[in-house]
Amino acid sequence: MQRDVLIVGFGLAGWALTNALKKQGISFVVFDGQKMSSSRVATGIYNPVVLKRFRAIWHANEIMEHSIPVYAQSEFSDTFHPMPIHRVLTSVSEQNDWAVATDKADIDHYLNPNILTNSNSNIHTPFGVGVVDHTGWVDTNRLLTKSQKELEQQHSFIGEVFDYEALDISANVLCYKKWKINHVVFAEGVGIKKNPWFSTLPIIPNKGEWLIVSCKGLNLKTILKSNVFVVPLGNDMYRVGATYAREFENIFPTDERKAWLITQFKKLTAFPFDVIDHGAGFRPTVPDRKPLIGKHPIRKNLWCINGLGSRGVLWAPYLATKLVAALNNAQKISSTLNLTRFW
Repeated sequence: MQRDVLIVGFGLAGWALTNALKKQGISFVVFDGQKMSSSRVATGIYNPVVLKRFRAIWHANEIMEHSIPVYAQSEFSDTFHPMPIHRVLTSVSEQNDWAVATDKADIDHYLNPNILTNSNSNIHTPFGVGVVDHTGWVDTNRLLTKSQKELEQQHSFIGEVFDYEALDISANVLCYKKWKINHVVFAEGVGIKKNPWFSTLPIIPNKGEWLIVSCKGLNLKTILKSNVFVVPLGNDMYRVGATYAREFENIFPTDERKAWLITQFKKLTAFPFDVIDHGAGFRPTVPDRKPLIGKHPIRKNLWCINGLGSRGVLWAPYLATKLVAALNNAQKISSTLNLTRFW
């Protein structure tokens, strides 16, 4: 069995790589034995604005223009949910900060200068909301499940945990069990800590917990952002979250964080609600808040894409295109994103 690229991991990064490789006509096979990756339990919001400080993320326009059309393709239409974000303003001071931010050239395209009052009478917003346009969310679990089935039908997805010891890197053409490949790309998220070639990269697991609630009559049609995001899933079902924790004992959801999330939702509405689900996952983060992509400085056939953090939906297609271009020797990876900055 021969393929140009073997991808280890099928979260958003691995999925985006398969799309970028298809466009270039490059053959690949994916290995992933995880039943539930962090990408599958992610909220999936795409938003180019840091809503705590009202500033744009790095290269916001370029990333949005590249990544969003990927999800907007007809084949993913049932997973793509464009809708504005309503940022709950908490004081007159924040109203003033919003007004100032709407004049910034790099984000005026996204921030609506008009503060809405009483945008939804069921939501408690005494200082109104600021509207962020050109945002929305992606049903990442549906996206990955659908894409995996397609790859399985094409014999390009192997539901096995990758065995590092079975990879022979002694020759230019790499061998993995019965497979011969030219490159291996590791898209493992926090699992990279077990990788013998890339484990020294500073990937920091950040634990997030979330709730699914049923709140009949709330009738929320936009994403709401206060201390948490509230994402309408349809039929008055909402996803509430997520928390951020760098210190934790395990992957399991906690009663403490559940109580905190419930408190945050109660601050927004007096409507009664039922908690339907409570889950947790790990975000792979990097100290400088920029993802890591590139090839191993010694093993030139080994590549890595990681550290997408809480904006994986935005980062994944953009980074995948950059990595595939570098793999084809068509473009160098910028020093800002290149993993060698930590080597």
